[in-house]
Amino acid sequence: MEDNNYQFISIEKKGKIAIIKFTRPEKKNALSEAMRAEIIDALNTLKEEKRIKAVIFYGGEELFSAGFDRDEVQAIVQGKGDYQHFIESNHLFHQTIFEFPKLLIAAVNGYALAGAFDLAVICHLRVASKGSLFGHPEIRFGACPLFFPYMTLVGRGKALELTLNTGTRETFISAEEAHRLNIINRLVEKGEVLNEAINLAKQISQSPEYVVKQLLQVNNIFFDQVKVFDNEIESITKSMSSLLGI
Repeated sequence: MEDNNYQFISIEKKGKIAIIKFTRPEKKNALSEAMRAEIIDALNTLKEEKRIKAVIFYGGEELFSAGFDRDEVQAIVQGKGDYQHFIESNHLFHQTIFEFPKLLIAAVNGYALAGAFDLAVICHLRVASKGSLFGHPEIRFGACPLFFPYMTLVGRGKALELTLNTGTRETFISAEEAHRLNIINRLVEKGEVLNEAINLAKQISQSPEYVVKQLLQVNNIFFDQVKVFDNEIESITKSMSSLLGI
């Protein structure tokens, strides 16, 4: 069953699993503000659907996403956009994903860059095809990547390297390397990503719902993610406001 009431995403439901597919290929699935708003709305709706136990983010066979819409981000960095509105919408987007109470899986083909890399890392689990690429090219034009979600997976030193030194295609990390670093949970052949993500979600959903929910909550409590994430966003906001003279 599909729900196509959105412009930039579609929702397909397979039993207890919902697949949020990015449908902006002409813009490399760039996560524009309007697209992020649709994702937020979809997650809030799926959160209330008792039948749905897991949600998968999927960009298609060729790519996951190039990250936040570069034109929008550059406008903000250059002081031409509504910075405060951008920060608030950005924060709401990440918080909605952080606090989503059901299993979230990112299914990645091609590449997940910038904000899309962040999105994948914030999800509970990640499946990627061999040869996929991850990186933070936005740092090259003055946008600050997230840091804390990476630290919880790979430690402080490697997290700094990932956020500071994956700004060009030469320094992007491959899915194979991401798997070795425990960023990726399952590494599969191209064409198998979505099925593997669905199978993983089905396997996990066989356990009692309250057990899965409790472990997801403990995951957040253990790392105190929401509090640290709020502090990180506040720090970035103050720094960028100072740089932009806002």
